[in-house]
Amino acid sequence: MTFMLVLSATVIAALFLSGRAKTMNANDWLAVAIALLGVNLMRGGNWIMGSGLIVAAAAWSGSKILGAAKLKKPQERKPRNFEIDRARSLLGVTDSANRDAINAAWRERLSEHHPDRGGDEQIARQINRARDILLEELETLNHR
Repeated sequence: MTFMLVLSATVIAALFLSGRAKTMNANDWLAVAIALLGVNLMRGGNWIMGSGLIVAAAAWSGSKILGAAKLKKPQERKPRNFEIDRARSLLGVTDSANRDAINAAWRERLSEHHPDRGGDEQIARQINRARDILLEELETLNHR
């Protein structure tokens, strides 16, 4: 009995210390409990039943030890281009804005923040860069 308590505590501590416990679901925890029961049966001399429970627990949890692959691949997400998103929000245009809409928004924003009219030079540079980024992106989309 003491052996099983020590083994169970060791397995659970290893799961928590490795960070695996955070991603485990109820089936994984049930598989751990069944595997520990199988180890206890094997320790008591019932090798067939104990090994059967260990194999069943590993197969049920989709254990990587047996090489079981998950059927569903996680869908890969494309990274968003935050520079383009920032440029769009700075000019206030949508994803589907054309060249004329980008230029009109650029003129409007620049007239508000132009240094000759008391605006900030840094913001004017950002507005100019945002226009350049969006026009470059629009051109690459048109060439595809």
